[in-house]
Amino acid sequence: MTAVNVGAAVRTCAKVRIAWSSTTVRQAVGFACSNAALGGLGMITSALLARALDVDAYSSYTFGKQLLLFSAMFFEFGLFLPAARMLALSDPAERRRTAGAVVALFVPVSVLFGVTVFALSWIVDACLDVHAGPALRMVALVSVGYPLDFVCLQTAQGLDRLHSYSIASVLSRLGFLGLLMTLPTTGVRLTSSGVLLADTLFLLVGWVALLANLRPVFRGLRETMSRMLRGARDYGFSAYVGRVLSMGTYHMDTLMLGAASDPRSFACYMCAAALASPIALPSAGVATALFGRLTRQPRMEPRWVATVTLMSLLPAVALSTLAEPVVRLVYSEKFEMAAGLVPVLAAAQVISAVTRLFNSFLAAHGLGSDLRTAAITLTVSNLVLNLLLIPAFGAAGAAWASLLALAVNLIAHILRYRRAVDAGETALPDGGGSPGTSSTVPPPRGQGATAW
Repeated sequence: MTAVNVGAAVRTCAKVRIAWSSTTVRQAVGFACSNAALGGLGMITSALLARALDVDAYSSYTFGKQLLLFSAMFFEFGLFLPAARMLALSDPAERRRTAGAVVALFVPVSVLFGVTVFALSWIVDACLDVHAGPALRMVALVSVGYPLDFVCLQTAQGLDRLHSYSIASVLSRLGFLGLLMTLPTTGVRLTSSGVLLADTLFLLVGWVALLANLRPVFRGLRETMSRMLRGARDYGFSAYVGRVLSMGTYHMDTLMLGAASDPRSFACYMCAAALASPIALPSAGVATALFGRLTRQPRMEPRWVATVTLMSLLPAVALSTLAEPVVRLVYSEKFEMAAGLVPVLAAAQVISAVTRLFNSFLAAHGLGSDLRTAAITLTVSNLVLNLLLIPAFGAAGAAWASLLALAVNLIAHILRYRRAVDAGETALPDGGGSPGTSSTVPPPRGQGATAW
């Protein structure tokens, strides 16, 4: 090869690396900023509702929303993680066909979810002290936005279109907040059912607009769906089972509190959780934006772990220090008990942020069995800790159960990551390119003693 050709090749690789890195950074920063904005909007919304509704109505709304979020995680079935990997490793024309297959596969899933929510609404009133049944029945037909959230996120990850997902998320929450601020001026009385319906409608409109913006193509659905189903069989369903087991039991604390505690304790726990949840959002944005890049990396770069840790640790310390005045300012004195729960839940969010990065790496490499193993560990720890601590200590027990279970989950993820790296399961074929990617993608830095 001549010196001219060598120089041209080097310049080409440098341009690819710069473009790739700048795209990743833009996606990470944009998604992190949108998550921070969503956290702030969520806090404002929660504060407005806590002041506008009485304790029972606020508990009914928050429990109904938590039940929808809890139920939504069951309606992915391992189909859409393979779609995200297919999108990340395919050309533009094939990406639009895959997006069309995602939409087509989600239609029957959405119908099944609506029927399930309607059925659950009758069980809630019969079995629990927090009565959210009427609100759930009102939103059953349009509740599909909750499982669609996760599907849109995975689709946007694969397409490197996290900015579209971020814009849809923020606009949806801004619309809902604007409605809440406008209605009292018109004399309309806020109810738990009406608030939950408005929240659900804005969520659904946002995701439908996002899917339309992705311009899915519905040609060649049979072949694309077959590939998605094969991916679900090979690793997607294993990851799904692990996610359902871990996240289902992790969010079991809110259901147990709603069933066993008084409405005030439940409401204070939800207020503390709402204050702490934004801590992990920027770090989660980084982990999510890195998904496409991680599919092409054989191991984690330490700088990402350090970045995620610091991004979550600093706000956690600040919030824990100012917990009491913040709770009084945001939620009023009637929720002052929440201040004691904030430091524990803030620490849990720090651990969750770091875990999310390792989880994203394992998912990017299709390591479904490792995800499932880590999830089973979280499932067992969640069950044991929730059953031991919540009946005895109520809301405080739920907070400590979350913290300890997430610590166990982080250890499990790190161990499974090290096992996969040592076994060579994350090694890239053809000198550094993943299947379906160009060999011009440069290998990651830090593959010596400094690499994870």
